[in-house]
Amino acid sequence: MKKSIGDNIIPKGMSFEQGLHLVKRAGYDGIEMWLGAQPWFQMKTSDAEARDLYRKIRDAGLLVSNVSNSLDWDENICARDPRVQQAAFRHIERQLETARMFETDAILVVAGVVTEENPYNEVYGRCRDALQMLGGKAASAKVKIGIENCNSEQRFLLSPREFSKFLDEVNSQWVGIHLDVGNIHDDGFAEQWIEITGPRITRIHLKDVLKHRGRCGNQSVYTNLFLGDNNWVAIHNALQKVKYDGWLIAEMESRYHYAADQQFFDTAVAMDRVISGRL
Repeated sequence: MKKSIGDNIIPKGMSFEQGLHLVKRAGYDGIEMWLGAQPWFQMKTSDAEARDLYRKIRDAGLLVSNVSNSLDWDENICARDPRVQQAAFRHIERQLETARMFETDAILVVAGVVTEENPYNEVYGRCRDALQMLGGKAASAKVKIGIENCNSEQRFLLSPREFSKFLDEVNSQWVGIHLDVGNIHDDGFAEQWIEITGPRITRIHLKDVLKHRGRCGNQSVYTNLFLGDNNWVAIHNALQKVKYDGWLIAEMESRYHYAADQQFFDTAVAMDRVISGRL
């Protein structure tokens, strides 16, 4: 397995080049690029600018693990408003384009947000239909779309069997699950999700979770590896059972208040322990 971390955690005030140097020094193999999250990678970023980003990544001795986006919460493929849905299609298509430029074969998409005004059955149908269309574009690009399981935040696809049934209906080998082991805190266990969805996992996000905390701000449920309630021995064993050998990507939502660079090193060492099973 290879280790990656998102460019969205590069500390404020640090340039992209400085962030890449830190990622490499901390022992990562690659970087997750977040469209919309940092000033250097936005929808307005040109092809030439994107290729220059990739040159800098390679010059730093790194690969791109995948292309994620911070835009899906406001521009989702399940939106009732056709203009919002079209905006979602545009940024996902841009992810596919830049993934090709970055020589990676996976993107992350948050598909579906259920609310009182946007009920489950409508969200399910619009997401399925949208992903059937986008699956064709992914096949042409030879880049897999990984649907992230933001279970509690989305109120959508709340079990691994439900998620698998949804992917059956999408019916594309180019659409799978980008599995986040921290997001399964209200309704299941990460190791069981890994075993059930194993062959369909495109990438894995690693973070820990405090199951008895609040949901946002300084009461966020999400925390650093080994500080929460995830069963890391069971997660390691499940990864071995399904023979997952792809990218593990750190997604740290709680940030160090001091010595921000140290979080990169501490997280990399913790990831090594997850990979080796020395837990």
